[in-house]
Parts: sequence; C-alpha cells; structure tokens
Amino acid sequence: MSFNQFRLRSDILKGLKDVKIESPSPLQKKIFKAVQEKKDLVINTTIEDKPEVGYLISLLNEISQSERRQGTRAIILAGDKERAKHLDEWIWAIGYHSSIESACFTEDGNEKEQKTALSAGPVVIVATPSRLAHLLEENRMIFREVQQMIVDQAEMISDWQQVEVISKRVIGKCQRIFTAAKDSKELRDAEKQILQDPALVTLAKKPKQESKPAEKQAPKSEEKIPEVSKNLTQYYINVPPRSKITTLLAHLDNTKTDAVVIFTASTKTADRLYKILRKNNKRAVSLHEKLDEKTFTERFERFTSGNVQHLLAGDLSAAKLPLEKATQVINYDVPEDVNEYKLRADLVGDGKATRITSLVSKQDRNDINTICDSLGYAPEELPLPTTVKEKITSNDNKPKKGSGKKGKRNTSRSNKRSKPGKPKRGKSNQKLKELPRPTFDQLEGGRTGKKKKKGLFGFIKNLFE
Repeated sequence: MSFNQFRLRSDILKGLKDVKIESPSPLQKKIFKAVQEKKDLVINTTIEDKPEVGYLISLLNEISQSERRQGTRAIILAGDKERAKHLDEWIWAIGYHSSIESACFTEDGNEKEQKTALSAGPVVIVATPSRLAHLLEENRMIFREVQQMIVDQAEMISDWQQVEVISKRVIGKCQRIFTAAKDSKELRDAEKQILQDPALVTLAKKPKQESKPAEKQAPKSEEKIPEVSKNLTQYYINVPPRSKITTLLAHLDNTKTDAVVIFTASTKTADRLYKILRKNNKRAVSLHEKLDEKTFTERFERFTSGNVQHLLAGDLSAAKLPLEKATQVINYDVPEDVNEYKLRADLVGDGKATRITSLVSKQDRNDINTICDSLGYAPEELPLPTTVKEKITSNDNKPKKGSGKKGKRNTSRSNKRSKPGKPKRGKSNQKLKELPRPTFDQLEGGRTGKKKKKGLFGFIKNLFE
C-alpha cells in the first residue's frame, strides 16, 4: 500500500519521498486511521516503528491545505532532547515543500531565543516537557488552536506534573495522544488525568511458530556475502599539508550524493568534523562506540531515513554499521588494514555515481601503499578541488610578517625556498603510474575470503613514493 490511498497533497508526498518513506507499515496505517477519528489515543509502539509517520502525516497534510502559516496547531512532547531534535528535523523535512516549520525547545537551548520563537507562534512545537512548561509559565501563554498534543515515548516521562501544566494551557477541542513501548502505573495514572476515554492502538503480533528440530537456523557467520557491484569505482585525492578539512568540504560540494559515510580514525575527529559540517549547512550525525545503544540507534536512523545526508564514523569498523547501501564512502583517514578497506567498500551501493574515495595525506601514504600492495592496483587519482588550489595559492602569495622595507632579506629567503628540485608548498610532486581501472571482483573474497599470495609488490611499491 502506498500513501496515495491516504489522499495526501503532492507537497507532503514529496516530503515523504525526500526522507525515503515509500509506503506506511501496517502499524503506521492503523495509527493514521485511528488519528482520523479525532479520539484520544494510547499507541503501543517503539521509536523503531516510526509512529510519527502515522500520527503526524494527517495533521501536516491538513496544514498544507491552509494558506495560514501562523498559530500553533500541534505540540509534541518528547522523552528526551535527542528524540525532540529528531522529530523537529523530521517535521522540517516532510513539511519543506509546504513551508511548514516547527520549533524545538530543549534544555540546552538559549532561553531568551526560545521565548522569542515561542511568541512567534510556530505551527508545530517539539519540546521536552520541563523546558516547555517553564517557558509557558514565564510567558503566561495559552493555546487556542492546538489540534493535537502528543506525548512521544510516554514511558520515559519522569515528571508528569509538567505535562499536566502544558495540557491545561491547551484550550478548546484537542486530540491528545500517548505513545509508549510498555505499560506502567505512572502511565495509567497520567492517562486518567490527561486523556478522555482513550482508544488503544496496537498491532497484534503473530504467534511464533515452533521450528522443527531439524530446521536449525544457520549462524550469522555463515550468511551469504553479497556481491559487490563492478560499477563501483575507487578514487584518491592527494591532500597537501594542512588542507584535509578544506579538501573534504570541497569534494562534498563537487560530488553531491544522497548518502555519504565518512570514516575517521578517532572519535575526536568525527565530532570535530560534525561541527564543521553543521557550520557549513550540511546535515550530519556522528557515531562511535562510546555512545549508548539508544543514542547510537537514534542517530543511525536519522541517516538511514534520509533526515541527514552525512554519517561520520569515528574509530568505528564498517562491520559494525548495519547499513544496506550508501552512495559514497570517504576515507577521511585511510584504514591501516586492507580488510577494513574492503568492508567499507562493501557499504557502497550500485550505480555509476557510487564511489569510495580516500583522502591521502603524508600520514596516510604508508597505509594506502599497503592496501594497494594487497589489492594489486591503485585507485584512480582525482585532481585537487579548484577551491583548495586557489586557497593554497592565495596563502602562498600573502606577504610574510616583516616584509616591506627589508625586502632584500625576504627576497633572499624566498629565492632559497624556490631552488630547483624542491617542491613548492601545496603542490604534489608524486605522480602515480597509470593502472587499469579497478573492479571489486579483484577483492580477496569479500568480507570472509582468504588472502591471495602477494606477488605484485615490486610492481606497485613505488606508487606513492
């Protein structure tokens, strides 16, 4: 079943397509129909089920039909700030073509800015209960046009008094919805206080069929390894000193693809790149093994759902990413092990635009040399992006401190640096030999294959020297 049967506007359908949601799941379909009845609801679900597809699409579709884009129509209270930010970005993505905007209010935001945003009457408010209750009491606000008030992950709410404070400030007819993965006494007490004759929405689970003794499942280690597409191409960029971040940003601008996984050698680098990408208006999440399971899952789902385009993996093996396909994999730091290189290559999907690209600095040269030695070929070189070349040239042409009256002395130093045989700063003096374009049927058995004997070391040992 597709969303066309829900009679959604084309703008909302475009938004769903942008986040790669093609059709509703059975539970999402059931939630959607229950919401249409305008009754209070308790939805038995987890965030992995993406219940927001069911409980929000109808309202966003209704808002898209109206020319008015002011006045709060929905309030979503999330169990924690990470979930609130995820829902805020999801609403932005779905409502982008309809100009539906939301505002997010969490404890780590600037209170003064949040008060101003709240007073402007955002169409959808996404917040943690404690922060929104505080802002409403400070501003003495009430809501007359709110049609839906949703408590997402209700089992995680620790202070229901704050939810009641918010609920009492919603005046008029409003549908109130709780989503929860499990029941509890606190939750039932809250239902009695806030909801009116709620209906339960749940998806009945099919009883598990007992397997016959002979029908044993094969262990995961024996799962069939998928074939890697021969359309996949490998590239590398020879990065000048102190130009890696600039090169990465320029390369991303030059190769705009849907899903990019960027591997770094440390969590610190991944977090640093995350801040830089966000500063450059690129949507990203960072992952590493130190994250708790819940945060890891939420961030990963933001990438797989299409809410963000870039996934930064810090000191994390590709084997630990349950990812089906990515359009491009970038080795910000070249892996030390050739098997890790293969695992990363296996993440890339089919198509001419797919690629794995390595940013090779002086520190990465030994690692890429080892990988080429093992695989039997070198990747194809991409030229340094023009913007990076221009920046390096500009820096080289800047006058040094102390230049001017003491021109003779500076000129002497400049001539010293430009003696024949010494490379100019920012320009690579390493030319690789032309090799056949690599195809991934040359990889040594995919994820579990055995290594072939090395016999090409003499042929390629000087590739990066």
